[in-house]
Amino acid sequence: MKSHKKRFTFGDMIMHLVMIVASVICLYPFVLCFMVSITDESTVVRNGFQLIPEKFSAVAYQTVFTDGTIFNGYIITIIITVVGTLIALVVSALAAYAMSLSRVQYRNVFSMYMYIPTVFSAGLLPWYLVCTNVLHLQNTIWALILPSLISPFNIFLMRNYFKSIPASLVEAAEIDGCGTWKTAFVIIFPLSKPILATVTLFTGLGYWNNWANALYFINDKKLYPLQFMLFRIEQMIRDIKQNGTLSNMQVPTVTFQMATLFVTIGPILLLYPFVQKYFVKGIMIGAVKG
Repeated sequence: MKSHKKRFTFGDMIMHLVMIVASVICLYPFVLCFMVSITDESTVVRNGFQLIPEKFSAVAYQTVFTDGTIFNGYIITIIITVVGTLIALVVSALAAYAMSLSRVQYRNVFSMYMYIPTVFSAGLLPWYLVCTNVLHLQNTIWALILPSLISPFNIFLMRNYFKSIPASLVEAAEIDGCGTWKTAFVIIFPLSKPILATVTLFTGLGYWNNWANALYFINDKKLYPLQFMLFRIEQMIRDIKQNGTLSNMQVPTVTFQMATLFVTIGPILLLYPFVQKYFVKGIMIGAVKG
């Protein structure tokens, strides 16, 4: 029996070449930013961004990790990202599943109720007063989780995906004795890994990069998340530059921004490859199925 080997055609070579060039173009900014982050500030000001620095310096990273509080910020950020993402995923998935079932009464009313906040907003002040005076979230770790818990976009994305699953599967499960909860967690959700991974990525990124909630609700330094802590450090450096209080010291600004980029983006770069294979399928099906 002859084995048929796949022939490497000229078109395949062109496609591989295009993908290699595209990968280099995408990778180049990350490499350049990293090289800038380990470059002396005066060299950056004098020569601009260089792929091979004229003078290396670790002052930017020393500024980021100056007093060790950055590690506490990492812990707080990891906690709110993991806990917030898990709770948001479960709540959103259950709401989306209920909205996808034709037998659920008033599901269209509930859908409209979820849709209205995407178009109209009560404003920042009522939202702040509810979170502080009604829910009493100020200076608690829940202030970094609950205000960003529900995203109508994610719910509608999952609802559309759940609708794409054949109704016969649900009917067969119910005939075999599965209740609503068991059907959701044993059949529907395991078949919805692409959209669940997509929403997990969206929600996790949102929690990881969120610094506004800390600005509004947190005064306790022990509860500062990573992004807000780095924001305060950058503001401090800008004030020092403007006031000239440390004119004899080389305070990093551009290099500091690049260093904070790699300090904050690292975990996300590690997470993305694990969910990337689900991402495109989940976002496409969840966006077009109705």
